[in-house]
Formats: sequence, C-alpha cells, structure tokens
Amino acid sequence: MAVRSLDRGNINTFRDDEKLPRGEEISPQLLKAIEGSRIAIIIFSKTFADSKWCLDELVKIMECEKAKGQKVFPIFYGVESSEVRNQTGSYGQAFKNHQTNADEERKKKIEEWKATLKKAGKLSGFPLQNRYESKFIEEIIGEIRRSIPKLVHVGDKIVGVEENVKQVKLLLDAKSNEVSMVGIYGLGGIGKTTIAKVIYNDLSDQFKHHGFLENVRERSKDDRGLLQLQEKLLCDILMDKTMKLSNVDEGVQMIKSRCYLVKVLIVFDDVDCPKKLRFLADSLDWFGGGSIIIVTTRNKRCLNIYKAYSSYEAKGLAKNKALELFSWNAFKLHHPIDSYVDLCNRVLHHAKGLPLALVVLGSSLFQRDEEYWESTLDRLKMILLDDIQKVLQVSYNGLDDRCKKAFLDIVCFFKDWGEKTVTKILEGCRFHPKTELKEIDDKCLISISDGFIGMHDSLQEMGWAIVRERYPENPGKWSRLWKYEDIESVLTTNMGTKNIEGIFLNMSTTAEPIKLHVEAFKNMNRLRLLKVEPYMVARMLKILDLSHSEQLVDISSISSAPKLESLLLEGCSRVQETQEFPRDQRKYGKFKSA
Repeated sequence: MAVRSLDRGNINTFRDDEKLPRGEEISPQLLKAIEGSRIAIIIFSKTFADSKWCLDELVKIMECEKAKGQKVFPIFYGVESSEVRNQTGSYGQAFKNHQTNADEERKKKIEEWKATLKKAGKLSGFPLQNRYESKFIEEIIGEIRRSIPKLVHVGDKIVGVEENVKQVKLLLDAKSNEVSMVGIYGLGGIGKTTIAKVIYNDLSDQFKHHGFLENVRERSKDDRGLLQLQEKLLCDILMDKTMKLSNVDEGVQMIKSRCYLVKVLIVFDDVDCPKKLRFLADSLDWFGGGSIIIVTTRNKRCLNIYKAYSSYEAKGLAKNKALELFSWNAFKLHHPIDSYVDLCNRVLHHAKGLPLALVVLGSSLFQRDEEYWESTLDRLKMILLDDIQKVLQVSYNGLDDRCKKAFLDIVCFFKDWGEKTVTKILEGCRFHPKTELKEIDDKCLISISDGFIGMHDSLQEMGWAIVRERYPENPGKWSRLWKYEDIESVLTTNMGTKNIEGIFLNMSTTAEPIKLHVEAFKNMNRLRLLKVEPYMVARMLKILDLSHSEQLVDISSISSAPKLESLLLEGCSRVQETQEFPRDQRKYGKFKSA
C-alpha cells in the first residue's frame, strides 16, 4: 500500500522485491539502487530482524547516510523505536536465533547489525501507533516532498536575477498565515520565468504541496488543454497523479473544495488572459492559509482585474550584469576579452538589458572574429531600438539556409516535441538534423533538454513573423501553415502555392471540420510535411496518392484508413515490394518501383 501511495504521489520508488535475485550477499543491482537513491524509507516491522538480507541492506543504507548524506526515514510499524535500538522484544529473539551455531565471521556480522540498528533506532521516524494507515502514509509523502522538493531547472549561468527576486519576495510573506498572490509582468525575454523559478526553488522546501505549471498560454488554447492544467494542479496539490476531470467547471469546483484548507506554493507561468486565472486561481479563499500563488504574464491586465494580486514589473539587467551575462555566452568567461570591450558595449546598447537578447546575441558571436562582430553591429544599426524581435532575428540571419529551414520547422510544428522524433522527420526531408539542431542549439535559438526541443516564446514569435514577413495578408504564399484559420482560408479557396512546404492541421477543437479536396493541394509541389488531426480524418480517406515520395519507407499505418479504395505508390522506390498490406493488396493501385 505504501509503495502504491508513493507512486500516486508522483514520487519514484524502488524496492527490493521478487524481481531481485536472493542470495547470501546483496546483489550489485540492489547496491546500485541504494547508492543512487536520495531517500531511504526503512519499515521496521516485528519480523524485520529475522531477515539477514534486510539487516545487510540496513547496513548499506546507513553507510550511504554517512558518506552521501542520503536521507533516511524509519517507519516503526507495530514496534517501538526502543525495541529496534536496544534489540528487545521480537528483535532480541531474532538475534538469539542468529547467534545459534554462528562462527566467528557471523558473530562479527551480528555485532555490525546490532550497532547499525542502534544508530537507525535513534533517528527521528514515523511511528504508526493507532493512526489510520492512509493518514500515516500521507504524512510520510508530505515529509518526503518537503525534504527533497522537485526543483525546476533554471539554467547554468544565471546573472543579475537577485534584485528582481528580492523585490518580488518583498511582496510575499512566507511566514504569514495569509494567502499571498503575486503577478510578475513585463516584456517577453525579460526573465519573468527565471525569476519565478528561482523563488519557487528557494521556497519549495517550506511546502508539502507545491507545483510549477509552465507554458500556461501554450497549453491552454482550448478547454481540453485547460482541463489538463487543472488536473496537473490538483495532482501536485493533492499528491495524486491519477486525478482525472470531466470538464473545466468540475475542475473549478474540485480546486475550491479540495484545496481551500491546503497550504500550497504554485507558479502559473506565462498566463496570457484573465480567463485562464478564473479557472485556475481566481480567489484567495481557494487555497489554505500561508499559500503563495505566483503568476508570470506579459499582459498586466491579467493582474489588474484581480484585487487579490499584487504586481511587480520585471526590470532589465543593469549594465555590469548585462555585460557579464553577454560575456558568458560570447566568450565563456565572466568578462569580455580586452580587445572586444568596445564591441561588447556597442552590442549591449542594442540588447537594452534584455536577458534573452544578450544570450542569443552572445551565442551567435561566440568564436567569431572582429570583422564578423562589425558586420553584426552594422545590421543591428538598421533596427529600431525598441524592436527586440528584429534584434533576435540577427542571430537567425547568421544561420545557413538548411539551419534556417530546420529552425522554422521547429517554430511552426515541432516546439516541445521529442528530439528523436524531430530528427527522424527532418532526416526524411533530406536534412542532416544532428548537425542543424546542434548549430541552432549552439546559438541558443532552441534548447534541447531531457530529450525534448524547447524554445522561448519570443523566439517562436520571431519565427512566425519571418514566415509571414513577405506576404502578411496572404497565407497561401507562406512557407508553413500552422493555424487553423489560415489553413482553412487557403484550403477552402484553393489558394495554396508552391511556397508551402508544411501544413499541420488540427481539427479536434472545431465544430465543422474542413472538407479536404485534392484541388486544394494541386499547386503545392514543394509540400514535404503534412499532418492532419484528428484520427477520424484518416478514417474517411478514399484515395491516397503518394507517388514519387522518394523518402517513404513504411506504409503500414494505412490500416487507419478503412475506407481507402486507391493507393498510388509510383516512384516510391524505398517502399519494399514485399511489404505486407493490412488489407487485400489487390484493392490498391499497382505498386511501381522507380
């Protein structure tokens, strides 16, 4: 029951169970598991000391506590800590049994077990006594979360955030029994999320219940996304990752009824409109006394309509801090190289203390000669001082053509996708993604972390602007289409052109799906990426012409199109002629190898 409850509480667990081979010595697998754990929970039951295996594990755990600082939580389940410490009661009887016929080596081992039990029995633990097990386990989970809170990643070189953090903390009262609600607003790229992350990591060890909800704007574009955010919020607060909701109204009622007595620390990152907060954190009385709610937003109006929220405008970096952050990215040093000091100061003039601009520009100038710096500065001179998006675009302009294409694909289609999936797709488009993704990542235009590709919202908006730039009012001439309304306009009026390279169409949230006709795609002879959701669209497909798709290697997924009558594969040289079709092969057009 305890392991299941820990798992539901989103705490990864490892236990020695029937999957581990038993023997006289602790297996290397188990030793590695104990050494790699941040916390060890020892359940001292009446029969614990009967097991030589358990006693050996205890010795290893207490060694890790001393050598590695591993936290150890003893649970006294049906026994008193004094029985463990002094080896009385059932523990005394167990050691009498161990002593029987023990040789000298075994006696030394027994003395080691006794010393370890004495030490472990002195630790502050959790006695079950006469409490309900559910409440008992909830207390343990809360203590674990407080002892090793799940911190959010901030970054390796964080510069100049201290003053902003200090000012926000002045608006919070972590020791008060009142609920504090604070909003951090400001330009995209000013560092609002970084400020919130630093504060969250600083305070999370004071809260059993805490959560950081990232990218609220991106993840709540429809009711389904908002519902998932409510589920994530309740999962973090109630420590139950199995939480499921039927609709957002149920979510509101659940938050109000289940959280009003719970002290929480919650961050809602990148909220774009007041409506989102109405469904997530509308009022002080939704949460228990001492709670802290932090919101980051570009839209100050999100905060102005809520009297409960104090607000703080994030400030750009002072010149000395801006120079330090820029230098870390341009030179991998905390200061500029002497011969580049003047060039650095001229770049800082255009970055205006904006951390994102400093990081992106610095990364694009790393290991570049003075001539390249001068060329970059010449381009920056042509930009209005307040047009930060154009400043960021200077780094994009420094990419080669293939990297530019890969970057725009990520901007429009693949943000927050897995790196392996994106790599496979780009390889199919005849890119060399390992090279291109590294180049883009090196310039800090994307971030690759834990196997996923991320990107700052301001950089994504810059990419969208680049796609729209030449034909702002004519999406049929854009290279990529990703918004439903633009795709609908192009496909229903047959206005697509040869410029279009990719279309990702999601019809899952629309009342009336677009009726697709072959004529709509007639002029798109450079189309290389097409994704249509939901699944029901494929189920209605009758004719599929994949002719001359030279990179196509697998067509097994056509089983999702049960009404398909004709499949044309002329020129698809990489599709194996022997590949099995999911239905009667004779029903499809003849395969013709190129």
